[in-house]
Amino acid sequence: MPANAAKLRIPFVGELAHRFRIVLASASPRRKELLNRLDIHYETIPSNFPEDLDKSQFATAGDYALENAVRKANDVYLKIKDESSKPLLIIGADTVVLNDNGAILEKPASQDDAITTLKGLSGGSNTIFTGVCLVYDTPGATQPQIAKAIESTEVKFYDLDDALIEAYVATGDPMDKAGSYGYQSLGFLFVKEIKGEFYNAAGLPCARIYQMLRDIYNQERT
Repeated sequence: MPANAAKLRIPFVGELAHRFRIVLASASPRRKELLNRLDIHYETIPSNFPEDLDKSQFATAGDYALENAVRKANDVYLKIKDESSKPLLIIGADTVVLNDNGAILEKPASQDDAITTLKGLSGGSNTIFTGVCLVYDTPGATQPQIAKAIESTEVKFYDLDDALIEAYVATGDPMDKAGSYGYQSLGFLFVKEIKGEFYNAAGLPCARIYQMLRDIYNQERT
């Protein structure tokens, strides 16, 4: 996000930042860029969770993404809870893509893997799932509270020619993205239609997180 980009200054968000030590459990530049738009004071501590869960043990891709988000948030919470002088509010998120054959697609292992994935997505639909988990302290409680949500976005692709796919992969843009593409960046030429929360593809469904933060704020006031 450009340094002079507009930011939303929402009073209750500022109050939450005063009350909590807010931590984003991710090193993703896209997640940081989106969270910055709320003009919220937070810090970044990436999770060390290995993301090695067995996908076959989950009923849906959304459930799989959510469990990854929970593990990430809990990992960071446990890492810093004893050193923090303020109550903690940890934001964890995980994004996966489900193709129309029902396979979960995560980040590509190589450029060849990215090319194969994009050829498989060409002309079809895929669904982006982001699991979000907020782990936060409440007064008098010995264990943190957990708020969870799953956001989904359906994306329809045009038929993609090999030259476009190879040119895109050569930029390196898909290498850190679930499903090997980002329509919010250089993958914008692929997309015919989007149904759902636009910023879900960037790994942080901002509108849903806003609602979750507001619920925590209201809970703190009662």
